[in-house]
Amino acid sequence: MSSSKDTSGRYTTAFALFEALWEAGITVCFVNVGSDHPSIMEAMVKGKRERPNAWPRMITCPSEVTAISIADGYARVTGRPQAVIVHVDVGTQALGQGVHNASIGRAPVFIFAGLCPYTESGELTGSRTEYMHWLQEAPDQKAIVRQYCRYTGEVRTGLNIKQSVGRALQFASSAPKGPVYLTAAREVLAQDIEPYSLRQEQWVPVGPGALPAEAVHNISTALIQAERPLIITGYSGRDRRTPELLVALADLVPGIRVHDTGGSDVCFPFTHPASEGFRLSFDECTRDADVILLLDCDVPWIPSRNPPPEEAKIYHVDIDPLNQQIPVSFFPAQGRWRADSFTALTQLVDHMKNDLSLSEVLKDPKYATRGKERARVHQDRVEGITSQPLIAPEEALNAHNIGYLLKTTLPTSTTFVVEAVTAAQTLYDQLQPTRPGSWINCGGTGIGWSNGAALGVKLALKDLEEQEGSKPSLVCQLVGDGSFMCAAPSSAVWVASKYKIPILTILLNNGGWKAPRNSTELVYPDGLNKSATDDEINISFRPSPNYASLAEAAAGSEAGWSKSGDEATEWMKGVRVRDVRELKEALELAVTRVLKEGRGMLVEVLM
Repeated sequence: MSSSKDTSGRYTTAFALFEALWEAGITVCFVNVGSDHPSIMEAMVKGKRERPNAWPRMITCPSEVTAISIADGYARVTGRPQAVIVHVDVGTQALGQGVHNASIGRAPVFIFAGLCPYTESGELTGSRTEYMHWLQEAPDQKAIVRQYCRYTGEVRTGLNIKQSVGRALQFASSAPKGPVYLTAAREVLAQDIEPYSLRQEQWVPVGPGALPAEAVHNISTALIQAERPLIITGYSGRDRRTPELLVALADLVPGIRVHDTGGSDVCFPFTHPASEGFRLSFDECTRDADVILLLDCDVPWIPSRNPPPEEAKIYHVDIDPLNQQIPVSFFPAQGRWRADSFTALTQLVDHMKNDLSLSEVLKDPKYATRGKERARVHQDRVEGITSQPLIAPEEALNAHNIGYLLKTTLPTSTTFVVEAVTAAQTLYDQLQPTRPGSWINCGGTGIGWSNGAALGVKLALKDLEEQEGSKPSLVCQLVGDGSFMCAAPSSAVWVASKYKIPILTILLNNGGWKAPRNSTELVYPDGLNKSATDDEINISFRPSPNYASLAEAAAGSEAGWSKSGDEATEWMKGVRVRDVRELKEALELAVTRVLKEGRGMLVEVLM
């Protein structure tokens, strides 16, 4: 029989944990280990050595927020959770804004953290052996993240470790998807158990809900009979099939408008005549709507700024129509239904096509006239947007010409991972995304998300492309300097370099945080902020860091050293650009370097 110090022939709870993750379809673990993980680390080595092709990949993340953000980004592409492993209370706290982002952004993530040992004198394998085992014992460690998680639990015996993992993953993968958190003490992780497995077909998530027949009829009739119908969406594009259905509905009801509040995905193609574009819940289109369908949307408008008419009929279809994790959320609606947006849209489109009375109504010439007018308004809007960029070679850079250059220089297959805050809406207008999944926004408000999320998106796309035998595609992170600084950028760049996850980062350096100034102006439009400098209101990052050099240094490139002249040996390249000519040249280089050569590049845009 093996001794307690020899794990080579043992089947421990920790080993069963990873086995359970693999059996459930989790292929990657983003890890930040600590003193609570001896059995975890033993299991990592044992699994990799004994079953290298049937064991999760382990990706070391120096920062916990990097780990959860990469897992978040991976889930945005695949819809499936991956695993994050952190240590005790401090590692849980270091997940920081990443837990908020995964929760609000509806991204499934499985988080595991150890607990301090509960024995002191060697009574069990895993008992306390170091001084921090007293200091890191929180009275209720799960409480740190409970209000953001779909489920929190503690594994108290290895005998049901796989059931515990399966239950947590059911919560993570059931709508509304989000993070889950599981813990276990060192003694439990070290426990020897008999190998076993679960029937995975019995541990599936909750299936999608549908609209009742009466709701399908009422919503369809209201949208068709309306004079100024409007659909407001936010998350529905997460299901890549949904935008096509929304287009079908808009085509059936000429003149209908679709407004995207930026929940995190391309919900409707910019180029469609019905598109009102992307705005963070503030757009004048809500002011004259007489019928509004809210579709997977947390904040459809700002009541103090752009409320709809009081007499407007409002219908809300959502996987979480009551916003159960948002205490103050008073948006009115004549009807609310908990339903999957793809399923609901399928029902609505089928009903509109097959109901003879509704089909007869739609033959009225006024619908064709309304559709033509809507197309004219949309075309005028597009022409106004395309006239904005100034693209002479010496022109200074702003969101308009940056977006234009990105659209005209990068491949059409590029996926943009966007965290540009104050510039996001202008960039969206210029990029004009149409392909589902081509624009991924956080959905949450914890800045710094994209540093890791862009890597997760690239990793997921790379895995899918390898499975399908398709060509690699470019992932472009669009991030402001304020967001970039807020979530361990050196950790994210190091991970990209070590594991060869090539992305293009466009860092918009406008000297600090601009969003807080906008927030202050909304409350005090004639206040002291109007004349205050950025330094006075503490939003300035001047003198500015050299982010291009920071990226090279974090990746292990030769920034700060005498150059060898052999750039082929450097995985990361950072450049700074000031005008249209320099940015265009940098983007052309990036296409070759990142997409064709598989190396990273950061372009710091001085604005």
